[in-house]
Amino acid sequence: METKVVRKEESILEFEIVGEDHTFLSALREALKDQPGVLFAAYRSPHPLLENPIFYIRTKDLDPIEALRNTADATIKQCDDLTEIINQKLVDSK
Repeated sequence: METKVVRKEESILEFEIVGEDHTFLSALREALKDQPGVLFAAYRSPHPLLENPIFYIRTKDLDPIEALRNTADATIKQCDDLTEIINQKLVDSK
């Protein structure tokens, strides 16, 4: 996934995400909003054929890049947990 930082400040991060659509962006937004210290997470997608979406993160007492890392780690853990549950259900059904 290609990204381009548009603006980075102490509590603000704006970045362009190349080639992604609402499916990924909505999931990222929702996951970020669950992170402590994230005040605002949103994106805008002006025209899907002409421009890449811009994602915005605003935080309090947390670097927005760290918030993004925390979100990625939490999402990976959720996927691992789900995989474990599904695998256990498959074993139990045999």
